[in-house]
Amino acid sequence: MTRARATRTGAFAIAFLLGATVCRAEDSPSTAARVQAALANVATLQRPDQDGLVTAFDGNKYIQCRRLDDATTRCEAGGALLQPSLAHVLTPTKIDRLAALGWRLDPSFGNYLRVFPAGAPNADVAAAIVQALAEGYDADVAHLDVRSDWIARRPCPPRNGQTQNLAGAIADPPAFPAQAIRACAYAPPADTTLHPPTGSVQDLIDIYGARVTGEIQRLRVNLDREIYVIFDADIGYVQCAPETKPPSIYCEAQSADSWPALSAMLTADRVARLHAAGFADPGRAPNYWKSYPLDSADDATIARDMLTILHDVYGYTGAQKLKVTTERSPKG
Repeated sequence: MTRARATRTGAFAIAFLLGATVCRAEDSPSTAARVQAALANVATLQRPDQDGLVTAFDGNKYIQCRRLDDATTRCEAGGALLQPSLAHVLTPTKIDRLAALGWRLDPSFGNYLRVFPAGAPNADVAAAIVQALAEGYDADVAHLDVRSDWIARRPCPPRNGQTQNLAGAIADPPAFPAQAIRACAYAPPADTTLHPPTGSVQDLIDIYGARVTGEIQRLRVNLDREIYVIFDADIGYVQCAPETKPPSIYCEAQSADSWPALSAMLTADRVARLHAAGFADPGRAPNYWKSYPLDSADDATIARDMLTILHDVYGYTGAQKLKVTTERSPKG
């Protein structure tokens, strides 16, 4: 069986499960033109108390757009929180590319969101969808399936459940009602360890920025106390404590001297990133280190630096929850 035939057969099975009629790749010459036609369809055919949906997909690599009653178009690209297999596709490089194209992580369902304003040309929206699928997902855009549909207008329509085909996509009725998500955000079962997937530095800041900034602020406020905070990604950590002479926040990034297993990770390029961020080599301490003078560095800037180092130097993408430890945390 050829790759193209296998792709189309798999997509047909998904369409059947969703109970939808799809526009197949061979029905028209241009992928972008097919997406544009579907967008025009939901804009033109306005049904009372219903919202139009356009879904373009290659297997479980999908983007779904919902035209709202204010004429904005809210598009979501599938994420790995509800479709774990996409973790093999959405590498940090791919997520950075999505971010560069204007798609940002929406923690509600772990999808990547972009909202197009009312009046945005359908051709531009279609081009953005195809580009994101091609460059963010390596989708076979020449053989995308495209569908338009309508759902009852409600704040939080039902979605396909975790690991289902097109998981996280709006579907009314869902393919498997018992597993459907009927809420405004996905809450993992209590016995799982799933965390919102990330990839770019900005995604980490969106999720952890407030917490890290607050911990740095605690150090500033308690400058004369012997306190500290550690941000541990399991594959490396950064830690900070207050200094009084001169008043500053002193931070370290873990080195291979303190954990030899880091020798393979801390390549010359990654160490160069530490140097570019102003960190000095081990010597004063067993780790790389930097002091942030309080009169020239604000808490949010220090927090951003810590998360950037975890991402750029240690390869932390958020697949595991960031562990925050302080002097008051239980020992052992």
